[in-house]
Amino acid sequence: MKKTKKLIQLAVLCTLVFALVCTLHFNKVFAWTEHKSYDSRMKATAPYFSPSEKINIVLLDQKSLDWAKKEMGWGWPWPRAAYGSMIDFFNRGNAASVAFDMIYSEPSLYGTDDDEAFGDACQRFGRAIQTVYYDANFSTEEPVRPVEAIARSAAVLANVTSSLDTDGTARRSRFYAATAQKEPGLALANLLVDGKTPDIASIPQAKDGGMYVRYQRDLNRYVPYNAAQILQSEYAIERAEKDGSPLNESVLDPKMFEGSYVFFGLYAPGLYDICTSPVAVTYPGVGVHISQLDTILEGHFLRDISPAATVSIMLLAVLAGCLLGRVFSQPQIRTMLMQAGSFVAGLVLYILITYVAFYYGLILPFGAPITAFMLSFAATVSVTYVTEGRQKRYIKSAFSQYLSPSVIDTLLENPDLLVLGGERREITAYFSDIQGFTTISEGLSPEDLTSFLNTYLSAMTDVILAHGGTIDKYEGDAIIAFWNAPTTQKDHARRGLEAAMECQRKLAEMQEELIAITGKPVRQRIGLNTGPATVGNFGSTKRFDYTMMGDTVNLASRLEGINKQFGTYTMCSQSTMDAAQADGCKLAFRNIANIAVVGRKEPVLVYTPMSEAAYKEQETVFAAFENPYGLFRQGDFAAAKDLFHDLADKDAVSAKYAEKCEAFIKNPPENWQGFLKATEK
Repeated sequence: MKKTKKLIQLAVLCTLVFALVCTLHFNKVFAWTEHKSYDSRMKATAPYFSPSEKINIVLLDQKSLDWAKKEMGWGWPWPRAAYGSMIDFFNRGNAASVAFDMIYSEPSLYGTDDDEAFGDACQRFGRAIQTVYYDANFSTEEPVRPVEAIARSAAVLANVTSSLDTDGTARRSRFYAATAQKEPGLALANLLVDGKTPDIASIPQAKDGGMYVRYQRDLNRYVPYNAAQILQSEYAIERAEKDGSPLNESVLDPKMFEGSYVFFGLYAPGLYDICTSPVAVTYPGVGVHISQLDTILEGHFLRDISPAATVSIMLLAVLAGCLLGRVFSQPQIRTMLMQAGSFVAGLVLYILITYVAFYYGLILPFGAPITAFMLSFAATVSVTYVTEGRQKRYIKSAFSQYLSPSVIDTLLENPDLLVLGGERREITAYFSDIQGFTTISEGLSPEDLTSFLNTYLSAMTDVILAHGGTIDKYEGDAIIAFWNAPTTQKDHARRGLEAAMECQRKLAEMQEELIAITGKPVRQRIGLNTGPATVGNFGSTKRFDYTMMGDTVNLASRLEGINKQFGTYTMCSQSTMDAAQADGCKLAFRNIANIAVVGRKEPVLVYTPMSEAAYKEQETVFAAFENPYGLFRQGDFAAAKDLFHDLADKDAVSAKYAEKCEAFIKNPPENWQGFLKATEK
């Protein structure tokens, strides 16, 4: 029922966010965001597209103006015959077209003959394109046109009115003017003049009937020429034709422009037409038309996705935000850092997708999906905290002192576990207590005893919890813990052994601090066993503990106590050793005994775990131990005793066995079966 309720809650939340974002999107609330993200994507992807080699640019720049003033005596405006000379130059090179992005709307200051000279040059070339201009909204069908002498000489009159978005940026360009005359745009006019009329129907259309323009980073990528270079080259060629003058290396070869689409534009301060493009706030107006032709020639088209696809993306963004918000609101991963990280990762992933898609020609919506993701994520996290936070904060506060973080997370996710009941599963049980604690406690004041226990228990508990253990309970100085419940831990035996070894290392590090309180060294004994047990909540309906029960638990408790019979401090059963080694445990194990503990008839093999380095240091002693140990199991206590005595000063276990041999010699055991029987718990 609770899961169903949560799913319904999540579905309602997703629906509300989705409806809100759709409303905002289709009412163009995100228009500014879409424009700016489009521009960012254009700038980021522009370097990856090479300009068409069929496009050339000639710019009338300040350098050209200075040359004309000094060498030709021309002020501004230039005589139009100069443009005719440029046309003659490109005619020599058999250029595919020459398009002028300037309108000669007034008669030349140099007289009618000047206009006629320009017109005659265009007539001879036959592929010159002149321009007309409408107001920005095409609200009138009367454009600004060239004078008659120039207009009639043009192969095509082309429209240069830009299609601007609401922020004044030219992101699209039309194929034709929106008038009855249907003048082609300047880019399309070049193809028409060249006899290569494109299939406009096959080109992805923008919303206004034009097309999206793929811009280069700047016009310098087309390696522009200036007007002075063209005129100097034409005049040099003309002189050479008249008097045979040699051409110097600076003269451009007209054949360089064979088959090229040549754009002529103004680029001198105060003269050139400025517009705003996605790649620059100030951009030459001719660059819009150049970029449109480049896009057509190279096929680097951009297209909007369908409204249905847009709605689908918004829905997916809502679902992703809700699901991610829900997942990262779970207690086991609920941290501010992880929530922030997942939130940022989700945003970055979609943003990267929009950039990659843009590179491949798809314009994905930006503002709406981002907003949908942000709102749904934030709403889900907020609702989760409000609806579940109080209960989970209580559980975490109540149990964090003695349950491992994984156990707490399980309870936070499944509060129903806090009811009576148990289950049978394999666990690794852990028991520890302090050697001689009664003596230590008797010599301490209540305040010092409290300080000692708190310091010791806190340090050991931190180690156990860090290894994923569950603290069952504390009994004075004793710590009882286990692994693999309530959460599953495949490597529970390895975790338990590694925790035991680290507890011993930690205690060694704390000796100076603890001796300052107790006045004597502090040692602890640890016993571990692995096997089936019953784990769960046991007690009354109003007060219960999550604990473990069974023979496996009892054996672990006995092994902790048996340490003192062999002079050891950490002991585990063979089942624990085998399970740990199967899980990649790197510890070494020293054989201690085959012993039947109190309450069990069958003996168990027990071992002392240690680091590989520590094992190698005493490997010779351990090998020597095996001989008297074998004699001991065979019942030859006299022979074993002497050999154990030889090792006693090097090995505490051998010393203990020597004592046992002496005791058995004096009081031979009845019905000896080769294993020890523990007589105390």
